[in-house]
Amino acid sequence: MAQETLYSLGIGSTGVVRSVHADAVIRQRLFDMGIIPNIEVVKERTAALGDPVWIRVGSVQLALRKAEAEAVDIETV
Repeated sequence: MAQETLYSLGIGSTGVVRSVHADAVIRQRLFDMGIIPNIEVVKERTAALGDPVWIRVGSVQLALRKAEAEAVDIETV
């Protein structure tokens, strides 16, 4: 299992959130969307220019800015 960011995760790959390194407002926003430690996420796609990225958390699809996705450390499974 390798450690990387949500942004660097390959399309269609699954990872487990390990930590979120962002300022308090962004961190809380990510937590409110369900991106919390030990949750499994799937990276579904990335826009043509790399921003935003779409992920799936459970049955919910979310779009994140590149900076937000880079603030989420994950462990691939």
